[in-house]
Amino acid sequence: MSRSSSPAAASVIASPRIDATPAGPATTSRLAALAALLVVGAACQVTYTIGGSAGDSHGDDHSSDDHHDSEHDGSAGESEAGSGTCPDGPTSCDEPTCPDGLMLCGSDCIEADSCCLPACDPVRERCDGGECRCRDGLVRCGEACVDTRSDPRHCGECDNDCGDQGFCNNSKCVEGCGDGRVACDGACVVLASDPLHCDGCGNGCPGDEMCLAGDCRPYAYAGECLTCPCPDACLGDLEFCCDSAYLGAALCVDGGCD
Repeated sequence: MSRSSSPAAASVIASPRIDATPAGPATTSRLAALAALLVVGAACQVTYTIGGSAGDSHGDDHSSDDHHDSEHDGSAGESEAGSGTCPDGPTSCDEPTCPDGLMLCGSDCIEADSCCLPACDPVRERCDGGECRCRDGLVRCGEACVDTRSDPRHCGECDNDCGDQGFCNNSKCVEGCGDGRVACDGACVVLASDPLHCDGCGNGCPGDEMCLAGDCRPYAYAGECLTCPCPDACLGDLEFCCDSAYLGAALCVDGGCD
């Protein structure tokens, strides 16, 4: 008698069988190797963020700090380089400047008409309108300002050398000085009034001062008045009127005539 198979029985027969048999040595080895790979992979996992990995963030921080330090050092260096002091005198670090009404003359701020470059002879010349001119009482002979009344090399006129006689007195070559004059290097002078030899041979007054009673004094002419007194001519700081034998004129000075 033949035995028929039902669909349910066939399905049971076709389903795979779960093997409950314990795993063999080979299977155990493969599982252990797989577990080791998973552990290593987890250890090597890196989390990335915008701009770099989290593992590199500490290095980036140092790089940023180094960059900021470099900028700080550079700016400090520039500050130190630009902090030098300006040259002496009334100048700024950019352009020379002077107060209103003054101009830079060399390294000094002075009135515009008092600037002469190159500088004038401090005794024999004065700066007038930006030009060096012979002081009052002197004339120019070549490059020098001289007093032809007493200069033995220009006695009476330029280049008239007294030679052997050696002295010049009142524009004439003589063998010796007289009339209360003193010989200063061949020049016969009055020490009380000569601005080239004021109160002593070689003691010259500045070009804008006159010798009065053996003292160098600032002065101004008393207008058209030639002999003191000169009413209303001398005012302000130069309030005293004094006669100058050297210039043959009335001068306004400070401090009196003696």
